[in-house]
Amino acid sequence: MATIREISDRAGVSIATVSKVLNNKSGVKQETADRILQIADQLNYRPNLNARSLKLGDARTIGIITEDLTVFNTPEIVDGVASVCETLNYHYILSNLRFNKRYHDNPWDYPESNVLVRSAVNDLLSKQVAGIIYIGCHSHLVASLKAHAHIPFVCVYCTCEDQDVPCVGYDDRLAAYEATGTLLEHTSEHIGMITGPIHSVHTLRRANGFLQALHDHGVAYDSSLVRASDWDRDSGYRLGGELIRAGAKAIFAQNDLVGTGVIDWCNQNGIEVGRDIFLIGYDNREISSVCRPSLSTVALPLFQMGQSAGHTLLDMLSGKHPAQKDIMLECTIIKRESTGG
Repeated sequence: MATIREISDRAGVSIATVSKVLNNKSGVKQETADRILQIADQLNYRPNLNARSLKLGDARTIGIITEDLTVFNTPEIVDGVASVCETLNYHYILSNLRFNKRYHDNPWDYPESNVLVRSAVNDLLSKQVAGIIYIGCHSHLVASLKAHAHIPFVCVYCTCEDQDVPCVGYDDRLAAYEATGTLLEHTSEHIGMITGPIHSVHTLRRANGFLQALHDHGVAYDSSLVRASDWDRDSGYRLGGELIRAGAKAIFAQNDLVGTGVIDWCNQNGIEVGRDIFLIGYDNREISSVCRPSLSTVALPLFQMGQSAGHTLLDMLSGKHPAQKDIMLECTIIKRESTGG
């Protein structure tokens, strides 16, 4: 990449003159300025924004660390952060830890994962970022981040050991409560649930919302109509069949992959979803709208979470204290064919 000195040598003028032109400052003859710009274009000159920010004392670049960019929730959150950066004239540098590929479905809070986080933080600091947004793949407790650096942090889709680090999430329990309420609009008997793995925080919160909805509607909880899945479609197929054979008239599937597995079983066994049995999923994955029948589900506010995290971090960089440390956004119920909608 060309430097200002190369442009200066080619144009036969001082570095100071080139700098004035490239920074849109006055004091240079138009003919000279045109020649400098033409040479800069020929040499494919690109300004060093980090160096410029450091010189001006205004590092308008933030870092984003994702636990795994390939997990469904992460791209929308990153896009939300990016939209805030674009609006407020900030740049961002993305670091992807690839935790899902490294550790698969196992818990990721290993000592070696903390080493990876520390390395990512230090790498971003070397690039002079002003603050960092950390995006989790699932709700879990992240080891101390501020121990790695004295700059602002914001966590999204996870929480942090550091009590002063703001966290942006969504109300899992309330969303499950409303999803169960959608099923209760159609039947008040034999309502089943397929959870995620029992160690998952999401499983616990969604189960709590399910139980509270049954209680508030005066519906008895039937433990025989509850199964734990591996969050996958095959689990939904197998466990959905078990629940329907056990007499379930409605099923809350704690994610959309499980929900579509239930639909697969019903389609193969002559059960009409949305009439013979009512079903709702969770996450609003793309598959929920294209399966047949289409799956009612819970839409997560992922883009809004990214925006909230972006605004929170940039407010901190401007000297403002966050109005609240735990920011919880509400989800949206999407009614489709599987609940008769």
